Amino acid sequence: MTGGAREETTWLNKRERGTLLGIRFAFALATVFGRTATKPFVAVVALWYRLFDRRAVRASREFLRRVRGREPGFLEVYRHVRTFAQVTLDRIFLLRGRTGPFVFTRTGDEHLRRVVDEGRGAILLGAHVGSYEAMRAGGAADDVPIHVLGYFENARMINALFERLSPERAAHVIHLGRDPVSVMARVKARLDEGELVALLGDRVGLNDRAVRARFLGGEASFAGGPFLLAAVLGRPVFLVFGVYRPPNRYELRCEPFAERVVLPRASRDEALREIVQRYADRVAEVARDAPENWFNFFDFWSEP
Repeated sequence: MTGGAREETTWLNKRERGTLLGIRFAFALATVFGRTATKPFVAVVALWYRLFDRRAVRASREFLRRVRGREPGFLEVYRHVRTFAQVTLDRIFLLRGRTGPFVFTRTGDEHLRRVVDEGRGAILLGAHVGSYEAMRAGGAADDVPIHVLGYFENARMINALFERLSPERAAHVIHLGRDPVSVMARVKARLDEGELVALLGDRVGLNDRAVRARFLGGEASFAGGPFLLAAVLGRPVFLVFGVYRPPNRYELRCEPFAERVVLPRASRDEALREIVQRYADRVAEVARDAPENWFNFFDFWSEP
């Protein structure tokens, strides 16, 4: 694959869309007038992307076609993009602790509470499905810090804004860079304190290992890093999702995934593929249940 083609397909090379002025305008609108007043703005922004962002539309159509088994219509793609815009804007309220406009429903809280009470620490594994911020804002373990591990270089403007909104939460972000040893040490230290470390496993990051798995009728690359990390640290892994349901409800789901990830030396590659496949199967189930919450707007099924 040529460099130009790779630029079209990888999420790491997709810089954030929009301008800083537009982001600041959305922030001001939400702050002064509240969530209801932002809905027309969200609708217009989503329509603009539906009409003019060919890559996002192409990715949405491909995903919806696989989920629904037919060609999606104009409005289906528009609703998909609009859901992403709304969930992104909702982060402003959630980061500022303004949960009043939302209704949260929770399932599986008891699993996470058990680990928190035992002070063991755990890994929370999600995907770009729905809102991770809703999981942090409305989760059961409100008294335990959740540290988010991720790669944020491709969305610096919007993440800088979110850091301004919630400096205390920004302090709980662990940036993945080019020093995996340092990152591992920081993650281990947090888990040793009985805290929670959250990360996403559906995108292959910088210096990460890509693992191909069956997904929605094809093969896609998933991150092997989260499972290698869990195996080394020997901590329980929970799957977590914050599924958005219009107009203002978030379904917070937590479910046990592995009490411990074991990757035997003699069959490490095979064991890694098996556990990644199990993760991919569960993500596919959630995506089918709430297709408009799928927020990977790039060629997800491309070869790495």
